[in-house]
Parts: sequence; structure tokens; C-alpha cells
Amino acid sequence: MNCVREGYVRYHNPFGPQVVNVSLKPEDVHAIVFWSKNFGPFLKHLDELDERGLDFYFHYTINGQPRVFEERVPPVEQAVETLLRLSDRYSKKHVMWRYDPILFSNITDETWHLETFERLSCLLEGATERCYISFADLAYAKTARNMATLPSKVRVSDPEDHIKVELALKLAEIAGSRGMQVYTCAEDFAAVGPIQKGACVDKDVLDTLWPDKARKLKLSSNRGKCGCYDSRDIGAYDTCPHGCIYCYAVRNRPLALKRYREHDPTHDALIKRGRKEPPGPEQLSLFQK
Repeated sequence: MNCVREGYVRYHNPFGPQVVNVSLKPEDVHAIVFWSKNFGPFLKHLDELDERGLDFYFHYTINGQPRVFEERVPPVEQAVETLLRLSDRYSKKHVMWRYDPILFSNITDETWHLETFERLSCLLEGATERCYISFADLAYAKTARNMATLPSKVRVSDPEDHIKVELALKLAEIAGSRGMQVYTCAEDFAAVGPIQKGACVDKDVLDTLWPDKARKLKLSSNRGKCGCYDSRDIGAYDTCPHGCIYCYAVRNRPLALKRYREHDPTHDALIKRGRKEPPGPEQLSLFQK
């Protein structure tokens, strides 16, 4: 919020020394797409964001996984209440429910996912029109390293794609009965039947919410199967405190907690790298016009 008031934010290239300035001025920003598993602390800032004329929508991850997989994620009831508040304030088109990643294990098998998804979709009925799903990617070295810390009695598996598709289709049927459309996230193999290929930064959503801003946008080139449109990610690796065992954005969980606890809200980036300086003339908008 301090960066919003300053009119810019910085993010660091995780693979190099570059530091990028991103304008947060309403005239430079098409829209902001927020992702979180806990929007609770964010609610108090909505009035100011609205008054400043910033447009945004939300991706809210609620999957109710056991604590052994998500150590510090808020309880489902709390998360659902917050999502409902966001939907009531804006609209069900502004809030996307994410049931991801879907993790297969001896304590979260197909039956568990179907029962959990049924319960969550019932609680969220009428508050959202879209549900995004994906499956845990165990190929990431960081994820494998985190998984190795699980108790020996918890066994994670990575079934073949056809088994994942079977589950996805059953989830789509449940979602459809609740007035929700299921979308995949960077997983084309699961975009079958009623399931559509999804995009988190989605031109259709942007044009629907803000038709006066509709324009030609270019697809992101970051990931081959990603359907997102070009944007600027102002987050940072190894900064999230939620402690999710499957996370590919946290290499070092103790470091992430340390950075979270030592975060300086007066700094112009999530993590410090060099001295704070005012932005230069060649700023990039968060969602480039």
C-alpha cells in the first residue's frame, strides 16, 4: 500500500541482477490481478484502492488441504467468509476460486478431493462463476525438496494423466451443478469435455469487467502452456510464510519466514537488494497498455 501511495513498485529479476520499476498509477495500470490464500488482512485497504481508481480482480485459493501440506493457511471457514465479502463488494465475476494444486496422496485420494470439492463448492455457490484447477507438479526440484520433509506415513503420488482427467471431469460436474465453470491452469491435457483452458490474466475477464478498456493484448511468453496475457509479476521467490509443502516459489522455507518477518514496508520491493531509489523515466505498467 505504501508503494501504491508512492505510485510505483520494484521487483527483482530472480535469475539476474536487474531491478524493474513498475508504475502503480491508475493511468498506467490496466488492472491488477491479485493471488492469495488469505485476503483477510487486505480487506481494510479496499476503500483506498477504490478511491485511487485502481481496477483489480482476485484469484482466491481455497482447497482445504490437511495441515501437513499447508502449515499456515487460514482455516477454510475464514477463507470462505473473506471470499464471500469480496464477491458481495464487487461481483462474482471479480472473484475466481482456485482449487489448486490438486495433490494426490494416501490422505488426499480421489474420494477425499470429491468430498472436499463438494463441500467447498456448496459454501461458495453464488459467489463466483469460475473455478481454476491444476495438479501438483512434483518435477520441480524445489517441490521435491520440500516434499522430502513430509512424515514417512504420508505418501504423495503422481498418477497418470488419464486418472487426473477422470477426477477433473467429476469436479467439473459438481462445479456445474453450483453454477461454476471449471478452467485448467497451464495443463492442456485436462481441458476436455466441459473443462476449458484457463488464463489467470485473462483478456475475456478484463474485457467483461472493464469493456471501456478493451484493446488488443499480447500473450505471455513465459510458459509454453500458459494462456495468460502479458503482465508484470511484482512478487518474489522465498517470501511467502504459508509453508505449503508443494510450493515451487519457495526454495527455502526458513528463509521465506525470515524474509517475511524482516519485511520493511517502507521499502519499494518485497526484498531488499540495493538502495531504495525513485523510479526512472522508463517505467513499466503492471499490466502494460
